[in-house]
Amino acid sequence: MASHARSLEKETEAQFIEGLRDRYEEQGFTFTVHPARASLPDFLGSYIPDAVAQKPGRNIAIEVKRRSGPDTERALRDIRRLFDGRPEWQFQVVFMGADPLQSMTIPTVTTASIRPRINEIRALIVQGHLRSAFVMAWSILEATVRALDGRGETGPLTPGTVVQTLAMNGWIEPEMERRMRDLIALRNRVVHGDLAAEPARADVELILSAVEASLRADAAQN
Repeated sequence: MASHARSLEKETEAQFIEGLRDRYEEQGFTFTVHPARASLPDFLGSYIPDAVAQKPGRNIAIEVKRRSGPDTERALRDIRRLFDGRPEWQFQVVFMGADPLQSMTIPTVTTASIRPRINEIRALIVQGHLRSAFVMAWSILEATVRALDGRGETGPLTPGTVVQTLAMNGWIEPEMERRMRDLIALRNRVVHGDLAAEPARADVELILSAVEASLRADAAQN
């Protein structure tokens, strides 16, 4: 039974990685699953990523995880350090977690409709309504992904998927991705009723920066 479960997990992971292949190849990358150690740069040492996506000027080492957690984050920190000072390489973590609310359908919006919302959120910040601004900022961040990624009408996206998509498309830098991931737990606490969880102004500004960076990067790419 345990062997069968492991087999199913491997099959699910393989299917997930093939889905990543489609996404990256659409963007002009060469995608290699389980690359040979000899094909990887020496600075990675014994670490072998689950996949590598490459095109001129960009090399992305991809690590696939089933879910996030303290042990996972500790291991990922050690791997991320390998890429310090290596601007020609990016480390991308992709989580496989599914969203249980996929039966809900959310329509797409235009980028033109996103920009006025940014001004609304900044007004909330000035008025001191940081919790409302924080939740609304996450909302327009997800709307930005829908507008730029061409997903059409889909179910809700998890915060991790939103951040992951922004990073995979090169709309935000790796450092911003890391900082955004650090906010996910706070977002979940606020949204799910932890009244003691208080976002800071800098937290809201970071999310807005990710929205604005994504809009600029998409405009530059097109």
